[in-house]
Amino acid sequence: MNTARLHDTEEMEYIPATVNDQWNYLLSTIWDQMIHLVIRFDGRLQEPVLASAVMSACRAEPLTTMRFCEGDPPYFTPAPIPVDRIFAVTRAADPDSALRELLTKPLDPAAGPQVRIRLIRSDHDLLCISVNHTISDAYGLKSFGSRIARLYQARSSASPFLTLENTHDRSFGSVLRLFSPAERETAVINYGDQTRSWSLPVRSSTTGDPGYTIVRLNTGILPVIKAGAGRLGATVNDVLLSAFSLALAESVPELRKTPLPVLTSIDLRRYLSPDSFPSLANLSVAFEVPVMAGERDSLATVVRRIHAAMEERKQGHAGIGAAERLCRDFSGGYEAVKQQLRILEQETRDGRREKNPFFANLGVIPESVLDYGAIPVAGAWMLPPVEFSPGFGLAASTCRGSLCLASGYCRDALPEKEVSEILDRMAVLLAHW
Repeated sequence: MNTARLHDTEEMEYIPATVNDQWNYLLSTIWDQMIHLVIRFDGRLQEPVLASAVMSACRAEPLTTMRFCEGDPPYFTPAPIPVDRIFAVTRAADPDSALRELLTKPLDPAAGPQVRIRLIRSDHDLLCISVNHTISDAYGLKSFGSRIARLYQARSSASPFLTLENTHDRSFGSVLRLFSPAERETAVINYGDQTRSWSLPVRSSTTGDPGYTIVRLNTGILPVIKAGAGRLGATVNDVLLSAFSLALAESVPELRKTPLPVLTSIDLRRYLSPDSFPSLANLSVAFEVPVMAGERDSLATVVRRIHAAMEERKQGHAGIGAAERLCRDFSGGYEAVKQQLRILEQETRDGRREKNPFFANLGVIPESVLDYGAIPVAGAWMLPPVEFSPGFGLAASTCRGSLCLASGYCRDALPEKEVSEILDRMAVLLAHW
């Protein structure tokens, strides 16, 4: 076992935790807040070169090997972390089974590290790159994955890396300052508050037995989705969210006759130039979109409805409203938010509070993530955090034209069969679009 520690000889600074870091840390104390990027290779990577690339990538992104420290305000600080907690190799006769076991073991952000890279070896290689949502959203995970691939190709442990000093702002500040106080106030009033809560029927409010269900669609389906969305003047995200809503309606009949809010996410990097933000940051926020899927509604009908709702929220800067609301919530201090969340958590455990379903489009996995030189890639997909009961979340990701739907959930609360049926219904709707 490699017991070397990454920071034995390095002196590093403290890094302040943004309000979105703090929020995601608090959520990690309730359920699994890991985001995963999985790459399946048709060949075998060079293990020493990969190990060197991973550690160089971590030195380039110091947050990856820090721990979260509570306080008012919280911050990240260096932690003496054994290398094998960051990178290790597992040899398995059944790599998919080994991956499933790995995914059920989240990292503790209070102990560090914030990332974990595992190479699962069999007759081919499976690489799982995991990041705790406490330091970054899905965009950051993809950026970190790209960095590892670039360093792997460099074939040198001495490859240059960024210094700790980061000239970019990881907080919402760089985005919010683009809007006037009046604009931010309007966005908060219109989109910053929860309108109603509801959830899928669950058999318990426990958080045990985490699991994942994944459905992969044929590569020919995504072009059809894009063409259909184009005909309606909609986006692929509108179509995916609509299919999600129709699939949920089979389990929640109230959706057939009443608009109910579904949470979806938006990346606030859309407001910034590509060179004006750090790679590892929590710049994605969630807001509500009302959805309804009548018994006789076609997918096209629901797409038109959801597209109109999404356009209204984009024009009204719903993401800015959500970010501003979060900043205001934390204006009274970290401990105040922590105590309020504990109250909400207890109400949920007691069955007195529901949690709206969540849909996230994690987007396209870029070629830069997959470029390991001559080693061919068979496929790649992303996995979202495990939602706590009674929550239910689903995420979509795309790799080389292949769409993957994935859900992380508590099997004590939601039967695997029911989750599979929801994803299968969604896949059928998209396949026949």
